Amino acid sequence: VSPSSIHHTHTHLPGASRKSYYIPPPLFRRRQPHTHTSNSMSNSILPTSISSTPGSKGHGDAKPPPPSSAPSNANAKQPSNLNTNRLFLTFALLSFIVAFINIQFHHRFHDENVLDKSRRQFEEFFQTSRHEVPLMDDYVSRRNDATEEEEGGDGSPKQLQQQPHGGEGHKLAGLRCKEKYGGPEDEYAEKEMVFWSDIPSDAIYKSPFMDDTERFLTFEPDHGGWNNIRMAMETALVMSHAMGRTLVLPPEQRFYLLGKTDSKQKSDFDFGDFFHLESIAVEHKGFNVISSEDFLHRFGKTGKLINTKTGKPELWSEKSQPTSYMVTSYLSKVGVNPLWNPSDCIAAFPSEKGADAVDKLRQANKDMMAEKGGRKRPSLEEFEGKPVPVDAPMEERMREMLADRDKLCIYDEHLQQAPVLYFPAAKGTRLLTHFYAFIFFVDWRADLWSKRFVRDHLRYIDEIMCAAARVVEAVRKRSKDEGGLFDSMHVRRGDFQYKKTRLEAKELVKKSKDKLKEGGLLYIATDERDKVFFEPFAKENYDVVFLDDFKHLLKGINTNYYGMLDQLIASKGRVFYGTWWSTLSGYVNRMRGYYIAKHELDGYKDGVMESYYFFPDEKANQMTKYHPVKKPIYMREFPTSWRDIDRSVAET
Repeated sequence: VSPSSIHHTHTHLPGASRKSYYIPPPLFRRRQPHTHTSNSMSNSILPTSISSTPGSKGHGDAKPPPPSSAPSNANAKQPSNLNTNRLFLTFALLSFIVAFINIQFHHRFHDENVLDKSRRQFEEFFQTSRHEVPLMDDYVSRRNDATEEEEGGDGSPKQLQQQPHGGEGHKLAGLRCKEKYGGPEDEYAEKEMVFWSDIPSDAIYKSPFMDDTERFLTFEPDHGGWNNIRMAMETALVMSHAMGRTLVLPPEQRFYLLGKTDSKQKSDFDFGDFFHLESIAVEHKGFNVISSEDFLHRFGKTGKLINTKTGKPELWSEKSQPTSYMVTSYLSKVGVNPLWNPSDCIAAFPSEKGADAVDKLRQANKDMMAEKGGRKRPSLEEFEGKPVPVDAPMEERMREMLADRDKLCIYDEHLQQAPVLYFPAAKGTRLLTHFYAFIFFVDWRADLWSKRFVRDHLRYIDEIMCAAARVVEAVRKRSKDEGGLFDSMHVRRGDFQYKKTRLEAKELVKKSKDKLKEGGLLYIATDERDKVFFEPFAKENYDVVFLDDFKHLLKGINTNYYGMLDQLIASKGRVFYGTWWSTLSGYVNRMRGYYIAKHELDGYKDGVMESYYFFPDEKANQMTKYHPVKKPIYMREFPTSWRDIDRSVAET
């Protein structure tokens, strides 16, 4: 389909085939012209009414005749006034008709250029299967060829390291740091930082709900800090694939605590500024993304989206620079909100379409909670230190997921048919959860695929990874340990709402010194600006370093990335101490889990590690023993995210 031809409409409406088809446009299709009112969603096509009634305060006011000594002849002046009013109304009507026709032809011809520009900008960063791009077809074809080759001697499929977008993309299974980002050496960066894998067979997996009808999933970014935002995005992305829906990415905006700005660096972001989203849609047949700008231009502006309350088309009044609030306000009108609360339920996905698959899920949950057969309801104690096998039957895996909850939020037939779903960041529906702690698949292979999908693709962009690798290299060189080992910790202070965790430095030393290497190098990730606060560690002969000590290695790096760099560097510590309730500390542990599992280091079988928490005391050793998912879910990461997730590679 030629994007430059506006009357060759590339539509994918409910019930419509994903294939492109031609719609001959009527000569004068009724459109809604742009109106300059305070309500950007207004559907009005008529101008403000003009009164011509004598005595009204409008453009048609009829002024009384001036006083005169001559006899008044009111009856003689009435025809003149009536003629004036008729002429004015005729002029107004003709003006309206001319304006209406002008708007029609403006949209017919001018929008062609707007659409071209929008699609060119979109395709520069993203690809979807809706655009027949030869590069993508060739790339996917080569990946398919790779999966059909014989497996390697170890039983794993051969890797294919092709780069989308003419070689400008990232290396799928490695890092390209030396040439593009000034170091370190690629071999060092890959050995030190890479916790992900390139699995060609994963790229061809599709959801059983993906069919010829294109449907969409939209969401509002979380209003909290960066790691809360990341968690919600991961959850939305995994759900979009599980549902077979195209993911609509939120517009560029200012994220909380990521607003550090000067004349030389960016401070408004979209998710493509942190993750290689431009590659995911190219690499995966079953995953598609679209920018909110393109989505609104193609479907909202053209009246193809329906208001869920009124049942009528909801037109998007296109703005040159719409705010994120305007976009989310509009999406809330055209998207169905499933009203899923991660604190109350798990989002359950059947393994196939149809009422029978949904009923099977409901019945399994009902029997479990009713203690059918005399088996007690699931509890946290049942799974402490005793994880359920990743390939266990559906009922057994569901028991562990429901150890601290009791309800299912099922992707049922009603939701499956909704053209657009919308997940707001509001109380009761906020996606402040880990994707793996909320989303449940009847098919265990789909469950493990989703965990690999996030591990292998939703990792920070190469620029951030390479910068972290440079600092890690420098830290290891500074360490007096022969192997360059160092310990690390994350001390959250700043605006953190959990004041109980704000311990004095002497208390931090007391709680951690038994595990830290005496006199060793200690990397501290922190938002505490006064580094004198950590003087008690120096008095204990620790060689204390911070990210600030390595700023000479971070030239040109956006300072809004510093928190992510702290995460990556801290994840490399021999021992790590984190702040309980901090999602930054939590993600450090998840990356540690990924790395331990990839290299089969101590604890990989149970998903445990040498990570600890300062406070509260009863949570200090949480990461050294297997624990099932429990509330509040966001407070920490859980081993089910990384434990044994490569089990199903050969079967997916």
